[in-house]
Amino acid sequence: MVKPFIIGTHNAGPFLYAGVDALKAGGSALDAVEAATRLVESNPDDSSVGLGGIPNILGVQEMDASLMCGRTLRTGAVGALKGFIHPISVARKVLEEAPHVMLVGAGAEHFARVMGCEEGSLETESSRKVYRAFVEDTFEHGGIDQSQEWVVTYARSQNLRQWYERLADKHHGTVNIQAMDENGDMASAVSTSGTALKFPGRLGDSPVIGAGNYCDNRFGAAACTGRGELAIRNSTARTIIHYMEDGLSIKEACFRAMKDIHALKSFGGMNCLALDVKGGTMSASTREDRESTYWYMDVGMRAPETRKGINVKQ
Repeated sequence: MVKPFIIGTHNAGPFLYAGVDALKAGGSALDAVEAATRLVESNPDDSSVGLGGIPNILGVQEMDASLMCGRTLRTGAVGALKGFIHPISVARKVLEEAPHVMLVGAGAEHFARVMGCEEGSLETESSRKVYRAFVEDTFEHGGIDQSQEWVVTYARSQNLRQWYERLADKHHGTVNIQAMDENGDMASAVSTSGTALKFPGRLGDSPVIGAGNYCDNRFGAAACTGRGELAIRNSTARTIIHYMEDGLSIKEACFRAMKDIHALKSFGGMNCLALDVKGGTMSASTREDRESTYWYMDVGMRAPETRKGINVKQ
């Protein structure tokens, strides 16, 4: 019998204890991944998730999140969500209360308000500073009117594909957290601010079930972080589960999925986090300049440990 445990990508390590506490108290895998993800979302030092996330090109934070239950395959997802502190909890409400799977924009915000989810500003001094530097670097006059007309003008003056390719790696990031509880049930959670300075309304892979998140008790769970458009094109999370379903080991499945990303021959990298039905865990990355690592903690541990994944070359 595998001890209940939780795993997370690099920015989740210090917060996994919240998930373990939930598991120790007899909570479900869903409870565990939500609890840990909420702490990441509340961390102002993480510019890629939740509070302090770098805004879009209008200076507005738009959040994406999803949650999936491996026992029932029920899911909840939100996209382009503004003004709510914990997108993952809004996604949980979608899973439990809504007749839908995904809600976006104003509709997601209305739903969150009806459900009593916590509202609040996600801006921090650091996120405002990053956005101001972008404005001053882009416009000689150092100011914009933050209108839709400005977006159109800016889009016409840029090659948007090339512009996105120039964004630094630190302007991309997502938290992936997965857990297995005492019943052997799995859950997977993903939350992100999305690509920094993105076009308003842009959705990455995080809220797209099958692309950035998938979980099935019969085979395992998988989630992604990186250039979300690549995971959408390859349905990367579901593909990893499919490879395991076909008999590949968790390591082989992650390796194949990252090879599939390389085959797109597109700018940007991809990382994945996965667990299998036996409690095996793995991460993988298409990057060669930084070691693939993730965090692991079970209910018998006092602190999370770092584990090594694999780096997959072209």
